[in-house]
Order: sequence, then C-alpha cells, then structure tokens
Amino acid sequence: MARMHILDGGLQTSLQGRPMAGRRHIALPGAGPADPISHALANWCVGNAPDVAALEITLSGASFRFDSPATIAVCGAADSADIDGRGVDTQRSHRLEAGSVLHVHSARHGVRSYLAIAGGFDGPELLGGTSSYLPAAIGKPVLRAGMELGFTRGDAGEERHVPDSYRLTMTDEIGLHAVPGPEYDRLDAEGRRALFENAFTIGNRANRIGCELEGTALRPAPSGIASAAVFPGTVQAPPSGKPFLLGVDAQTTGGYPRIAQVIRADRHSIGQLRPGTRVRFLRTDPERAAEILRRKLLLWRALMPGLRL
Repeated sequence: MARMHILDGGLQTSLQGRPMAGRRHIALPGAGPADPISHALANWCVGNAPDVAALEITLSGASFRFDSPATIAVCGAADSADIDGRGVDTQRSHRLEAGSVLHVHSARHGVRSYLAIAGGFDGPELLGGTSSYLPAAIGKPVLRAGMELGFTRGDAGEERHVPDSYRLTMTDEIGLHAVPGPEYDRLDAEGRRALFENAFTIGNRANRIGCELEGTALRPAPSGIASAAVFPGTVQAPPSGKPFLLGVDAQTTGGYPRIAQVIRADRHSIGQLRPGTRVRFLRTDPERAAEILRRKLLLWRALMPGLRL
C-alpha cells in the first residue's frame, strides 16, 4: 500500500469524505467536508468521484511526503502550494514522484483547503460514511506530524484544472440566503429587522461545530422549548445576544431559539467563514430556496455529476 507521511499537520487536518447519513435520530450528525464544493473540486481534478475521502486542512497549511508516485490537487482556501520547494498553482492536478514533499500554504482568505489524491486516501467506512466526526472521535483522528496515511494509487488520466467559470472566490464579505426560523417571531420588531438588514462579523469562536456572530444583539423572548431539532445552517439565539451559526459538526438538537435557517444551497459557504468575515443574511422563502438549490446543483453537476450539497 502506498503511504503519505505527515510532516506538519497544521492547525487541524482531518479526513473527510462521504457523510454519515441517517444517524441523526441517535444524535450523530453526518460530518463530512465543511465546504463540499471545494472538496469535490479537488477530487474532480484527480479523476475521483465527488465524495471520495480527501484531507481538509484548516487555516495554517500543512506538509506531506509521499513514498510513491501520486497525482494530487489542492482546492479551497489555499491559493498557493509548493512541491519540493517549487511554487505550484492550486485548483489543478499535479503529478508527484516518489519522495516528493508537498507544502500547502496558509489560507489568506477563507478557512479550509482540500487535498485530494487520485484513487483516494484510505480510511474506515463507518455508519455509511468515510468521514471523521471529531467531537466524538469517530473515524480517523486529527492528523499530526509523524503519522502516516495510506492511499490507493489511481489513474488520474490527463492533467486537469478547474475551469475559470467554476472557481470559487474567497472573500471577507458574504451573503447567505436564509429563511426565518421556527422562533423568529420571538424577536421584537427591531430584532427581526436587524437579522436581515444588518451585517454581522464572525467572532473568534469558530470551528466545524459553528461560529459566533458579533454585531447587533438579538435576544428573543423565551421560547419555552426544552430541546428541538437543529441542522447545519441553523442560527440560534443564546442569552448572550450573540447569534450562533451551526456548522457541519453541530449537535442534532438544541434548546436556544432558532431564529433563521441558512438554505441548503448556501451551506457550503459556512465552511469558509473565518474570524473577521462580515456576513449578511438574505431573506428568502422555502419555494425560492428550493429553486436556488435546483439551479446550483444543475450548474455544478454539469462539471461534477453526483455532487451532493
């Protein structure tokens, strides 16, 4: 089996692939890539299916040595990398010789970069998925210096690069379409206005579970709910007044009022929100949300059939 050696795992590098589906009734979220589009683009570059397990690299970059020839691609937040000290572009495939060292540079915008390898990285298949749910230590642990990871050598075919029309732009300001949540009406008139008209800033409490929003304090009237279902993209309103936007590793139930829900089509963008990013919630309705998702899937599946959001 071919192997890759982790020289520097960076801040947090984990193996993420197909989410674990159908386990929310036992309080287990699906996990999976925080930004499934960037993850799928890296896989596309090396000829893999969209949900093949790849590495999710957070903020600070990481370094790896390969003991066998391989074809790799880096997509997502990192806009540069180097192979054996030579600068190379991201968003495209690269062929590596045995002994090559890859360094993925730190993200200047966005948060998460994805390293895919032709044939895919080896990891356990658990509960129908090939992803790591880090809060419960399910799947591969966070990768650290000195660890190894096996991979299956695959035939990537001819070199690929992400077409310009499909390149994602990482910015410090973003709009997320959202529908009012079940407890939205417990906000007063000023709170309801502020939620969809004011900008919020991502605070320092930000990870795969979710991120705290700083700005206008939003304190709805007590909801009276003991606990209710929540999902990636749910915006909760805790007593602090700082809304909390749930991410891909968030819990399955919560007791705070749910004042908004980011639509499924935009949830991939939550995985690239870093402290300091300004966020606006763009109010929409369920019918419009379904149409936005239909159009986005039509666009992306023209390049990557089988992509799921």
